[in-house]
Amino acid sequence: MNRLIKNSLNYSLAVYFFCFLVVISINANAQKNRVNTQPKITFETTSHNYGVIFAGDNGEVDFNFKNEGKSPLIISNIVSSCGCMIVKWSKDPIMPNKKGTIKVAYNTNIIGDIKRSITVSTNDQSQNRIVLILTGKVVAKTK
Repeated sequence: MNRLIKNSLNYSLAVYFFCFLVVISINANAQKNRVNTQPKITFETTSHNYGVIFAGDNGEVDFNFKNEGKSPLIISNIVSSCGCMIVKWSKDPIMPNKKGTIKVAYNTNIIGDIKRSITVSTNDQSQNRIVLILTGKVVAKTK
């Protein structure tokens, strides 16, 4: 009788353990499949160095990216670190395998070092915030 109870308990534990492993496996696959169907933003570059430029020179730069995911990519917001930049981007979703551009115009009438950032917020779950960096130096034009 004692042996029967012991065998029954061992069998029950084995069944519970097996069910636990099956549930874990299903959950892991579901998460993996969910990630594979998400948008994925990939930038050609996340920084731009103007080098040394003169006041009044062209301060425009394009940050090109691609949606390498399987669903539409949405840029929900972009915040610049100062009011010295104008940032433009498409509010329309970027479809899978399509490209987009974030256009930045830096005010080059501000003399001095350029150390600025732009934070891009997206629906890419693997990196929902990407920081773009601008560096360089603006010097006064000599007469």
